[in-house]
Amino acid sequence: MKVRALSHYDGDKDTRFGDCILGFSGSKLMIYDCGHERHADEVKEFLKKNTGISDVSIVVSHDDSDHSDGVVKLMEHLNEGNWTVTLYTHLYLKDVDEIHKMLDDGRRKKNKTCEHILEVFENIAKIVTTAEEYGYTVKSALPDTDVGLGQVVGPTKEEFIPVVAKAIEEDGQGTIDGETVMNAASIQVKCTLDDGMEVLLCGDATPKYIHDIESYDIIQLPHHGQLDDAQMIFDSLEDPYCKEFLISDNTGSGYNSGGSDKLVKKMKQEKFTPAHNTKEGIVELPKEKVSRGVGHKNTAGVRLGGLDCRC
Repeated sequence: MKVRALSHYDGDKDTRFGDCILGFSGSKLMIYDCGHERHADEVKEFLKKNTGISDVSIVVSHDDSDHSDGVVKLMEHLNEGNWTVTLYTHLYLKDVDEIHKMLDDGRRKKNKTCEHILEVFENIAKIVTTAEEYGYTVKSALPDTDVGLGQVVGPTKEEFIPVVAKAIEEDGQGTIDGETVMNAASIQVKCTLDDGMEVLLCGDATPKYIHDIESYDIIQLPHHGQLDDAQMIFDSLEDPYCKEFLISDNTGSGYNSGGSDKLVKKMKQEKFTPAHNTKEGIVELPKEKVSRGVGHKNTAGVRLGGLDCRC
């Protein structure tokens, strides 16, 4: 498969366009998040040019607006055509019994817990309702679920149910490892590029919920390339210089809106190979690589001090 991570538009780096990453091969298209209606329009144009696509999968990694604001318009576009559409996301109400049990103080009623879930995760609630109205298939994005051209690898139910409970208890304002509860348990998807490289898409997931990270060749750095999250990823890797990194930085210029500027500076200082970063425009993967001879897989990094990293 090929990956196209969408960027900003018309030179506008002030608008918070949010994430939208496409994976496509043959008749299949996987859309991982759609954070702005402009992204939805771009997907519509993509489908006009790629008429062989008949099967569309949409993955909504979590509730935050910069990952979900364009999904309803995207589904409206899809409803105009003859595509088979499947939506994958966390279906929180399926786990309401376990969530309610975790929250139960003897006074809370289960129906009130359901109502609170729908209030706190209102973006996903609206998306799921719209998908059902259009007759699309809606599936819970649990680990090992195939999502068209990828597979869900996290978080587990044991991880995201406490996150949901914390979000309900603190009305969406709590944090886990410095990351908001709305972000922490983002759905993670692995996929394989045409050149055989394994890619991990992880939205805004807190690194504690990212597992088997050594198995990936290209890792999306969570939360638009915020430095602290990226550093936790680097620290968890045996040798981060042997990996490539993808940053979806469409955060605009808003204060505290995330962004990768500090990380880009840090990676340059530490002599990392620059990440694939949507702040510089659309990212297309796989990239063409210069051949280094038979059996050479990847020359993605340069170690601090100038030593080659040949993985």
